[in-house]
Amino acid sequence: MLKNIQVTLVFWLKRQAFVLLFYIIARLCFYIFNLKSYDSISTKSILYSFVFGLKFDIATIALLSLIFTLFVCLPSWFYKNNYFSFFEKTFFVIINLPMVLINIPDVEYYKFIGRRTNFEIFAIAGDIANQSLSLLTHFWYLVLIMALITILFISYLPNNKQLYFQETKNFSVPNFIAFVSLSILLIGLQILTFRGGFQEKPLRINQAFVQNDNALGNLALNSAFTFLTTSDAVGTQKVAYFPPTFDIKKYLNTEVEAPNFKHIAKQNVVILILESFGREYMGLKNPYKGYTPFLDSLSKKGIFFNNNYANGRSSQDAVPSVIASIPRLFSEPYITCRYQSNKIIGLGTALAERGYATSFFHGARNGSMGFEGFSQIAGFQKYYGLNQYPSEKIEKDYDGQWGIMDLPFLHFWVEELNKEKKPFLSVFFTLSSHHPYTIPKLLEGKFPKGTLPIHESIGFADYALKSFFAEAQKQPWFNNTLFILTADHTSLNEIKQYGTAIGVHKTPLIFYHPNYSEMESIRNKIDDSIITQQLDIMPSVLDYLNHKPNQYLPFGKSVFSTNQERFSINYDLGFYQLIGQKYYYKMSDEGKGNLYELNNRQVNLPKIQAHFDSTLKAYIQYYKNGAIDNTWIKN
Repeated sequence: MLKNIQVTLVFWLKRQAFVLLFYIIARLCFYIFNLKSYDSISTKSILYSFVFGLKFDIATIALLSLIFTLFVCLPSWFYKNNYFSFFEKTFFVIINLPMVLINIPDVEYYKFIGRRTNFEIFAIAGDIANQSLSLLTHFWYLVLIMALITILFISYLPNNKQLYFQETKNFSVPNFIAFVSLSILLIGLQILTFRGGFQEKPLRINQAFVQNDNALGNLALNSAFTFLTTSDAVGTQKVAYFPPTFDIKKYLNTEVEAPNFKHIAKQNVVILILESFGREYMGLKNPYKGYTPFLDSLSKKGIFFNNNYANGRSSQDAVPSVIASIPRLFSEPYITCRYQSNKIIGLGTALAERGYATSFFHGARNGSMGFEGFSQIAGFQKYYGLNQYPSEKIEKDYDGQWGIMDLPFLHFWVEELNKEKKPFLSVFFTLSSHHPYTIPKLLEGKFPKGTLPIHESIGFADYALKSFFAEAQKQPWFNNTLFILTADHTSLNEIKQYGTAIGVHKTPLIFYHPNYSEMESIRNKIDDSIITQQLDIMPSVLDYLNHKPNQYLPFGKSVFSTNQERFSINYDLGFYQLIGQKYYYKMSDEGKGNLYELNNRQVNLPKIQAHFDSTLKAYIQYYKNGAIDNTWIKN
């Protein structure tokens, strides 16, 4: 029996290794056919992508081999039957070979779309069929490569006849238990492998971009993985509100000159994204005390934008909005959708051009909510999560649910920033004001309980911020740092004005600089009554640093460019909203919309409604069509 299990395992591994070899060959083809994309990239980085890509290859093979594993664990005398032997081999080829072959057309298709093929390919299946003859004419060599791979795959596939032993067909309890146990073990191992290990979230496309480079990320991926993992993702369809020749980007009116700042010294940039921090919880500019005494006091020392809106309702919506000016304008968050590997210019990428060290901090488990992967896509060089926190402190500082509590992790942030090369850009995403709203035992009873479960944790988060600033102001980099504070989204509410269609998006936005001269320079160039949104943070930082990249996304507008009409945009539950200074426009997926005053009263103002309608549709068309074609950033 043990001998049979040993032979079974060897055969099982041979088959997996055999398929893995073909994925490596496919990746080599991808590299060779796209050599120009890697001209300026070091050999070390390219080799790393090949090695790191094995993780995605093995995960793909693990998923596709689940049924094969069940076949392998059948009693060995099944393989004496030639029909079953042929069936098993044919089944294995049908499941695995097409997934290997799908990588080959991608070696050329990648040049057009800038990403690996995903499930959306079915949306253009008709176009491919119509152009099949032309495609075969132009890319005949790809057909030859696929034919060669097919011949090699079928010819050299390890034969299942080695699984046949001379053994009795009689039922044997020990054999039955052994092979059932083996099946469960192998299938469990494969499921774990496909998930990427014991990490909180399954292996995702964006985790391939560990080197902060689009080309290297796509080299590490394989097309079978991107295809399979987007098969249940929500996509979108192109829209045609305007003719193709219409310059929608100009219509969005983003090309406005911003003031030129004269900085005393090189400026660092720190962005704090506060978990679930709705405007409702603040006392500032509200007719009640609130739960954020420190944030209120800091807001008075800085510039507080009272008409700021989050671009989504989840943390996953916030990160792309804040660090890459990408809103969510379809049913699934951009951070998990099939377009997540599109070419973009994130804030990390833009400031790396200026020699900035870039980092992203979030105290949860690495991989949580896709932040680590997306921060890498957005060009952030370092990520600090639970894995990077000192192991000897984890037991004491862990909240028991999400990760390291804000107070100790904010102090850890200061320690790491002290080691960082200057100037730096660093983003910190808090977590303690998230359900179940854990308060450290030593601080229990210190903060007002309030009337909602979240209120006490908001008080603790505010206290943690105060402690962070008290520690940060002792550091040499503090006086040369612009601090920007906002929230990812709102949460529980009880005040009527914050429960409306637009009120549920109202969050704080604060610009603060500890240097008086710098602060006044900012203050003199800002109108704090304007409509602002998370999307405005990236262009504002770039303007503040007098940095104008060749390209970046047009969805946000710098807060320093106040001589233009401003909006906030969001999508929620099948409706788009465009929020202006006096009105907001709400439109369904079907394109039917109504105009409202900010107090939620519907109004009939045809000219204003038409303007809001065309502006919103310009955003949607540029966003959706650009996402599908991967043309937000031109190559």
